[in-house]
Amino acid sequence: MKNNVLRYLSLFLLVLATNSCTEEFLDVQPIAAENSAAFYKTMQHADQAIIACYSQFNNTAAWDRSILMAFGDVTSDDCEAGGDFVNEVPEFEGMNRLIPDPSVEMYDQAWGSLYRGINFANIALENLPSIAETDPDVDLKLLNMRMAEAKFIRAINHFYATIVFGEVPLVDHVLGPSEYEMGRSSIRDVFNLIEKDLLEAMEVLPERGGWNGEEGRATRGACQALLARMYLYESSYAKHYAGQDPRYAGLNERWADALKYAELVINSGKYKLVGIDGEKYATWRSPETDGYRYIFTSEGDHSPETVFEITCLQEGLDYNEARGQALTNWTAARYMFLADGSETTTTYWGLGLPTQTVKNLFDPGDPRLLTTMAWEGAPHEQWIEVGGAKRYEMSFSHSVTKTYQRKWECSAAEYFDVKLNWNTAPSNVKLIRFADVYLIAGEAALMLGQNDKALNYVNKVRERARNCGTSGQPAALTSISLDDIVKERRLEFTGEGHRMFDIVRWNKAFDLLNTETTDGYQRLFIRGKHEYQPIPQREIDLSGGNISQY
Repeated sequence: MKNNVLRYLSLFLLVLATNSCTEEFLDVQPIAAENSAAFYKTMQHADQAIIACYSQFNNTAAWDRSILMAFGDVTSDDCEAGGDFVNEVPEFEGMNRLIPDPSVEMYDQAWGSLYRGINFANIALENLPSIAETDPDVDLKLLNMRMAEAKFIRAINHFYATIVFGEVPLVDHVLGPSEYEMGRSSIRDVFNLIEKDLLEAMEVLPERGGWNGEEGRATRGACQALLARMYLYESSYAKHYAGQDPRYAGLNERWADALKYAELVINSGKYKLVGIDGEKYATWRSPETDGYRYIFTSEGDHSPETVFEITCLQEGLDYNEARGQALTNWTAARYMFLADGSETTTTYWGLGLPTQTVKNLFDPGDPRLLTTMAWEGAPHEQWIEVGGAKRYEMSFSHSVTKTYQRKWECSAAEYFDVKLNWNTAPSNVKLIRFADVYLIAGEAALMLGQNDKALNYVNKVRERARNCGTSGQPAALTSISLDDIVKERRLEFTGEGHRMFDIVRWNKAFDLLNTETTDGYQRLFIRGKHEYQPIPQREIDLSGGNISQY
């Protein structure tokens, strides 16, 4: 159900036309353009202002490829850079080797999208209240919901800015010219704003399904889940870095708050661990697709598994290289064997290769393994679908790890045969899944000494995985420890952009990343520096000396 996204695009085109400085836009006469004096007068304007906020989630692969894939996985111990040869994509290899280059475009794109999202939210929050006075047909309830959406979007952008870059500028209003050279704010202050925004937004936003058929908008459950995640991060930093790192000064262990808001989502009745009852789904992969694999198909978009996702589509317009996701083209298998046994390229890029270490963590019969990756020597399901829905056996000759990712593959009909560029794949990016809420609750309960509750929540995630297969694996745990939760998060979320942020908050990155890459490069993790990505060099240069790198 992606018709709602088509509505999102009208203002997205307007935003691009009126905010771009590139020459190709200078001669464009936007049909629906209005100046600021005539804008923010009606409920339609309120809707368009919020659409502009959402538009940044689909901005030139900044969220999926950069924030999740590159910063969340390739920098971690879950994935290698990959490609046709070592250092084919130098910015990826730099992250993989812990020698990132802050001048590369990927950092600018991620930082820019996060802060444009924040800026659009601030513009909306500053201007939408006046619509109550200027629109005689104002719907005050809906107007308040629009402002609550802006608060959620401001919160999620600040949250990801913090876990990616560390201490970042806190921007809670439309900046004046004298404020453009802001320095870093404390994580404590940024988390305070996130908490305030989410608590206020959840009082106004509807539950899942409450937008009258519109999918992809912020909901009460999304606010509660994001707040639970923020409390989990704050608690982890406070516990695992106590007295060690001044960046986490003022943070507190708030496990009870993390558990409270995670359980509000769990007990709402609005979400489900899809596949926990053994149900099957018709998808492009198979008419009998298991629930875990279904989540990562376009048929599974906006399923009860998802608490908040980035809505993507393949609309064929090729406008500014946006709207879809980039992960399909970036991660799918690079090479395949033709029927005559000869090897050829699939035209996919084969980046972000899962490591053998993470592969070996899975029980052999865990159905999540085949959904997550393909590997050399696997007994089955080693095909890749290319033009005309033809399926060929993968070749791993150019994969340094002898693996490829699988979660982001799409059917040939919906992507390969119709794509205009590499970042227009249609399946949605699931930023917050229900399984994450369960594991947040499990970790928080464990830290509170509520081991039975923690065990139950983690076993629910394992039960869903088990019921998606026939092997009886993974078996239910009989006891629970933090190591069990660390492992379960890795198994559940490989390739989804969680791992680096997790091992940093657990203070495990130093121990796990001072290792050789698969091609033999010795990484050196420096405490106080490599927990976070460098701020784009352009932002350092423009800050007037108020921002420096770690």
